[in-house]
Amino acid sequence: MMSPWLEAAFAKYGWIWIGLSFGFLAKYALLIKQGVRVKARLIIADLLLLPMVALIAYTAASRAGLEGEFAAMVSAFSTVGMDRLVKLLTERFWMKVEAVTLREVARDVVEARGEFRQVDQMRRSAETAAGSRANDGDDHEGRYVHRIGPAQD
Repeated sequence: MMSPWLEAAFAKYGWIWIGLSFGFLAKYALLIKQGVRVKARLIIADLLLLPMVALIAYTAASRAGLEGEFAAMVSAFSTVGMDRLVKLLTERFWMKVEAVTLREVARDVVEARGEFRQVDQMRRSAETAAGSRANDGDDHEGRYVHRIGPAQD
């Protein structure tokens, strides 16, 4: 007799695991048919990818509303093309991360430019105000220039 937890797990994920195992076998059957020498290193690499493919297959099947044999087919096809599938989804993921990062950097640059402009404007205003009082009548080259200071009420 099975525990209720195992029964629930098999009911929910059983077809996905059946599809993964059939897809895994089909992938290696196709490789052997193509004349590729199957090495232990290749099998280990694919076994390490299998949990990721299981997540992808489960997500695809559940989003499409597939259950039973149809979920097994999705997971089998995902497993047969797991190398390309993981590579494609990884590239798409990093493109999205890069886009978000670039948007954040661009926003930060725009904000920083605005802050730099404000600081520069305050510095220039302070220099102008200080210069009009300290150097009234002198334009740094010894020529007399009459400057009008700020209005005093």
